[in-house]
Amino acid sequence: MKQLAKWFFLLFGALIFIGAAVYFCGWLLSLRAGESVLIPETAALSATAETEVGEPVLGTLRFDLPLSRSVQAAEVRPGDGAVLAGAVRIERGAWKFTRQGWNVVFDLRALRAGEIAPGTVLLELSGKTPETVERKIPGFSAKLAASVPNGELKLADAIAIEKPPPWGWIAAGAVFGLAVLALVIRLILNRRVPEPPLWERTQKAIGQLKTGLASGDVRPEQGYIRLTDFVRSYLEERYGIPVSTRTTPEFLADVNGPDSPLPKEERPFLREFLEAADRVKFAALAPDPELLSAALEKAAALVEATRPVDEGRKGGGK
Repeated sequence: MKQLAKWFFLLFGALIFIGAAVYFCGWLLSLRAGESVLIPETAALSATAETEVGEPVLGTLRFDLPLSRSVQAAEVRPGDGAVLAGAVRIERGAWKFTRQGWNVVFDLRALRAGEIAPGTVLLELSGKTPETVERKIPGFSAKLAASVPNGELKLADAIAIEKPPPWGWIAAGAVFGLAVLALVIRLILNRRVPEPPLWERTQKAIGQLKTGLASGDVRPEQGYIRLTDFVRSYLEERYGIPVSTRTTPEFLADVNGPDSPLPKEERPFLREFLEAADRVKFAALAPDPELLSAALEKAAALVEATRPVDEGRKGGGK
């Protein structure tokens, strides 16, 4: 799962980087090539000879600009006899590496029959030298409707104003969604498995030591030393006895004292075992495999007998 998530983020980041690099290269090339503007002199209208008074007439001005330039604003001034219905829409068209397509879209409606005078479109362009460009809206003719069904006039209809998609909010939502997804994946990958309790970790270590001794991977003298470390560490963490700063006699004095939390029935084994381990460790005596095997069983029994009650132990302990 971690490896899959890692490759997903690497691929996603690489795609974003490549896309940004390509776009930036196109922007630089458009800047070097100059800021030539290719805008038709006249906008296109959907008006026909059958256009009626009050009927929507779609106007469109399509053009390309270098990537280093953009349309900041657009104003439509209808000719005499027409009115602008709704807001002017500025839309991005196709991207052509060094140039970006733009569409300025608007709706006109004739207020009277006859010839409608031409209008104008004013474009505010950004760039090294911002400028305002004026283009023409051709005139058109409109006629009265041949008949008015049910006595209703078309001019009385509501004007439907098409709102452009909220691209800013859509982009913000997409970024937020990706951030939430990345956070969820990261939390899943970093979710830590609860550490087993002390008694369970010690029993597992003793079991692994048994396996190592049986397979010959661990020598008996090493087994004594490791088992001593397991038992000392367990008692130090379980009861707070400072094992690491005590010799064996000092440690045994602590666990045999009147205030010792160690159950009395476990103390004789602890004395025998630690003294035998010291003889193996410091006197270089050959360990007795049978005694070591018995010590392993008794150490496991010691841990089981001193398990905390709230962790399911069947005996004493606090």
